[in-house]
Amino acid sequence: MNTAKYRQLTDVHLLQRIWRNELELALQEVNFWEELLGTLSEGLSDRVTESDTWKGEISQLHHFRRLSKRLLDEIRDVDEQVAAGVRADHVLDADTRLNHQYLRQEMDSFHADFRTFKSEIRQYMVLQPTF
Repeated sequence: MNTAKYRQLTDVHLLQRIWRNELELALQEVNFWEELLGTLSEGLSDRVTESDTWKGEISQLHHFRRLSKRLLDEIRDVDEQVAAGVRADHVLDADTRLNHQYLRQEMDSFHADFRTFKSEIRQYMVLQPTF
């Protein structure tokens, strides 16, 4: 394997490792917010917990949980493609590169959307009467 291919392989592997860790952390954050909402719901009136905003926050949490798991599966698939390519001496073929580029776009979207969501849920939580 030439130096340029080895460098590409290392870069792809490192980036996907970072993404995997970020998604696993996002899942922990989703669990935290869901647990916090569950704890808060015990002390709040049905008017608050049955509101569209409350249900929207829960729905968003479920969305990010599903999205994180889907992206983790896709990262795992690309990792397997890369490993198969290394074994067959076709490191980072066109299909694998396209899959990696797709993942990069998906992760960029995920980062922006999750950052916005965290800001919104923090704001929502602070406005609840129990705080």
